[in-house]
Amino acid sequence: MLGWEIFAHSVRMVFGNFRQVLQIALGPAVIATAVIVGLFLLLGIPLESFDDTANASPENLGSITVFTFLVVVVVFIVMFWIAVSWHRFILLEEYPSGLLPTFRFDRILAYLGRFVLLGLLMAIGFIPVGLILSVLGESAGLIAVVISFGAALVLVVCFYRLSIILPAAAIGNPITLGDAWNRTSGVAGAIVVLLVVSFVFQILVQFALAALAIIPVLGVLLTVFFGSLILPMINVSILTTMYGIFVEKRELT
Repeated sequence: MLGWEIFAHSVRMVFGNFRQVLQIALGPAVIATAVIVGLFLLLGIPLESFDDTANASPENLGSITVFTFLVVVVVFIVMFWIAVSWHRFILLEEYPSGLLPTFRFDRILAYLGRFVLLGLLMAIGFIPVGLILSVLGESAGLIAVVISFGAALVLVVCFYRLSIILPAAAIGNPITLGDAWNRTSGVAGAIVVLLVVSFVFQILVQFALAALAIIPVLGVLLTVFFGSLILPMINVSILTTMYGIFVEKRELT
């Protein structure tokens, strides 16, 4: 089954190149953490401002708003820095050297632009569904749930079919949305299987981490390690694998 093969290959890709995963992801993650802490201290935000029961002053509210915006910017830049570096490592064999992967601003910007484009397309695609749900009203009940789930599934499948434009942008070999759609023709079923397998895998990992959470320190470290590093890298690897199969016609090994 193609969906399972894509997922299994993506997992092997991460654990088989574990050293490169650490080289590509750890440095940017540390930098992001340091920048966020620095912004927090620079803006002088009191810790009690994040207490739900506390009433933030207008000054603190403004600082929190700026802080939140900057954190989102930092997180997205670092996230796409890691993703671009991983795509280039796998597809171009561009090995990371030193403590940090190469920061390719042009590729990161291209990646961001295409990610935003996909998000806008998905939002536009959901507009007709939203209109239907608004006409049906709250009385629709189960019908509304079924429609929402079906529409979400279709949109996610479409997103994955088009998402090969992301690794294409990362390696400097851009393809159009139409080309991406044509190259992934007939694989909707495989993508559904891929989504199901990925969902089950992440649920199992979360259960395992919850069980390990009872172990002091080690449980927390494992939760952070898998939740913020391994699982996201597997998701990025899925896009890398899909590009390799559907664009470069690579064989899964």
